[in-house]
Amino acid sequence: MATRVKDKEGNIRTENTSRQKITKGINRVTTTQTQMSRALKISQQRVSQMAKDGTLPVDETGALLLVEGLRHYFGERPDEEAGDVDFDKERALHEKAKREIAELKLDKMKKNAYSARVVEYVMTAMAANLRTQLLGLPSKLAPMLEGKSKEEIYTTMTKEIEEKLSELAAYSPDLFDEEVDEEDGDEESQ
Repeated sequence: MATRVKDKEGNIRTENTSRQKITKGINRVTTTQTQMSRALKISQQRVSQMAKDGTLPVDETGALLLVEGLRHYFGERPDEEAGDVDFDKERALHEKAKREIAELKLDKMKKNAYSARVVEYVMTAMAANLRTQLLGLPSKLAPMLEGKSKEEIYTTMTKEIEEKLSELAAYSPDLFDEEVDEEDGDEESQ
């Protein structure tokens, strides 16, 4: 069925408006490069190039497969507009982040993970304590070691240093349960 249509310039032309019934599977419907270029609003040359590089699939006769071509084009092309957002992808990323946060909170509750601020606070306190104790050794040991042999001095000093280091090694995980004042606010509420 043909109908007369006015184009933008006012010229009258004839268009084929007949409807075609699809008798083979819809995934096997083919189209021309010209029709595909109109449908995708790209040049016919670009359609030709995409068919050659395999971006747009063709059937055994070399005709473009319409449905698969549209799927490939709209599914694989990069977003041309900066404002385009794939909401499904964004939702998946958001859900993944929420899951990871929940896992971290659970690990904290099970005492398998600690906040970096608590670890830093406890380790700094332990290192400062060890430093103070090691710096106090000379004044503690000097009177005891006066007039002793090298072997006795070595043995006594080694014993005292090992005692201080064993205190460091005998830390308890309970030390990490301490609450540390948060400068930026409470981490748990965020």
